[in-house]
Amino acid sequence: MKRFLIGALVAVAVGAGVGAPAATAGTECEGLPECIRVIGPWVSVPAGPVPTYFRVQCPGRGQTVGGLDADLPRGGGVDVSFLGALGGPVGPGVTTGREIVFVAFATLPRAVTFRPLLGCIPAAGGGGRSRTAYEPTRTLSAVTRPAAVGPVLTRRVKTVRLREGARQSVSYACRSSERLLAFSTAIAFRTRTAPSAARLASIRASGRRVGGRVVVTVRGRPPAGTRVELQILAVCVR
Repeated sequence: MKRFLIGALVAVAVGAGVGAPAATAGTECEGLPECIRVIGPWVSVPAGPVPTYFRVQCPGRGQTVGGLDADLPRGGGVDVSFLGALGGPVGPGVTTGREIVFVAFATLPRAVTFRPLLGCIPAAGGGGRSRTAYEPTRTLSAVTRPAAVGPVLTRRVKTVRLREGARQSVSYACRSSERLLAFSTAIAFRTRTAPSAARLASIRASGRRVGGRVVVTVRGRPPAGTRVELQILAVCVR
């Protein structure tokens, strides 16, 4: 398994004596004196010109994404980036918040996969797992952004575990004060190793708009004993 750096969002200076990261660790916690590592599922990325969107968030309130990485299977075949907010300087609390939406394209004529990784900064600089014995002298915290002018766009997510059935239907809607602008769907596998190309292609999701709701039909039977999830990402505006 090979790990690729997507983007280090912040670099914090550390002194001598900092231990090297474990051999199995990605780079999502590099340069962060306090970091909570979040490992996402293997996300299926179908072939074609339409990107796959997948949201991953830090586990606690007040936490901020400080670093990103991704696991890719041998052979690659996927281009991964993420959505960040405008503002300067680029860094946690400005470019990122508690959650990140990954954007992936398949560069091969078949379904491929990636596993998102987050390095989360604890709220108020405390809690979580310290990577070193170094005591940080800086506290990283979110920056309060000015209120947006005009319609407010919000990405809302619904994640459900798929049953071991051949066909399932799931629906989702924005809040009553919002309207649905766009949506996307993604299939993810909670497995230790990357699913095969045949396994990725065996479960497919197709969505349509019905009034103000998203209705998604999933075809394919999840393997027995394997947690397979559907994530619906709705772009809502009010």
